[in-house]
Amino acid sequence: DTPFVSQAPKVGCRHIYHQWLTDNLAAIGTAPNDLTGAIEGADWSLDTMSAPARVWDVTTIRPKDLGLSESQRSVDTAGFADQYAYEVQKATKELAVKLERCVFGALSSATGASGVARVMKGLQAFIVTNTAVAGTNGGIATGTRGSNDGVVSVGDFNDMLNTIYSAGGNPEQVYVSPKVKRQVSAFGVPGASSGQPHARNIAAVDKKLVGAIDFYDSDFGLIQVVLDRWVPESTNTSTATASATNQGGEMFFLSRAINRLAWLRPVHHELIGKRGDSVAGFLVGECTLEVLSEKANGRIL
Repeated sequence: DTPFVSQAPKVGCRHIYHQWLTDNLAAIGTAPNDLTGAIEGADWSLDTMSAPARVWDVTTIRPKDLGLSESQRSVDTAGFADQYAYEVQKATKELAVKLERCVFGALSSATGASGVARVMKGLQAFIVTNTAVAGTNGGIATGTRGSNDGVVSVGDFNDMLNTIYSAGGNPEQVYVSPKVKRQVSAFGVPGASSGQPHARNIAAVDKKLVGAIDFYDSDFGLIQVVLDRWVPESTNTSTATASATNQGGEMFFLSRAINRLAWLRPVHHELIGKRGDSVAGFLVGECTLEVLSEKANGRIL
């Protein structure tokens, strides 16, 4: 249920205001020194230098309070020995789901104030260079989604990979919502554009009809298509193919090493103890999203 949170690299952070540096190589232009080298005996001159940019995000506290009466702990649950221990395990999964939703959510950084929680920035706010809207003619449209946009095509997919590669990125994964996953699985299907029945290879020996695409072997490398129930979906009015849908959503092209979770406090359980005839405790963790180079990512909406 949490593919990004489960596999994202984990790093530490030392402050609620987490910062890191990004830098770019100098642009390769058409000046003589760039393409043909320097003239013999040429004088020294100062090249234009660029300072690393400081990028930041703030940590968000993820709490989950627990409380259980001694009667609930004493009865036979017919499934587990201690219901409190079970609730701790379940709460850990709930916190992971909340974090997964925040990573892909439309969140902007908020430093918080008295009575106001801190909010970390999500991928939608981080990815600003390589963004596009799915078009209808095998290419990416500009601007916002219109009445005929929304169904992603193989042209949209390849155009975004091309754009990211030209910006220096090498994504290995694409996170998609359930409805968009169905659209990706319709890539290359005869009759998909005309609404005719779709053809698929049938493994006769295994008696299986293969109708899904989990890996896409592109000109820019092998791309894993990751189904994530927490990637946002949205409604559009496009007429979709039979194996797709008339509702689309977000697609996040990501490089695993670039996008990391920085933990100030890893999720852990604190036992408060007895409170009358009950026992109480809580789970808490504090982290933020660290995107080392947003140009190495992409987003189709």
